[in-house]
Amino acid sequence: MDPLGNPILEKDNNGNLIDRKGQRVNSRGYLIDKNGNVINKQGKMMFKKKLLDSEDDIPKVFRTGLLKSDTASSLSRLMSEIERN
Repeated sequence: MDPLGNPILEKDNNGNLIDRKGQRVNSRGYLIDKNGNVINKQGKMMFKKKLLDSEDDIPKVFRTGLLKSDTASSLSRLMSEIERN
């Protein structure tokens, strides 16, 4: 991270953004799959690309720390509700 909290990223030979480990990431530094969906370290999709804001960030409610204590099933239910709306 730079002093302003932005990720320091590089590009691979194909122009894709990558992190220090060479993993594909978006402009905010989140791991992504080949379709631009945000994934976790195990490769499981966490946020569909269409849910990201114009700056490639995840929905604000997930950045506030309010949901840190939620279980995976609660998070899954919340994501389903967001997608329906």
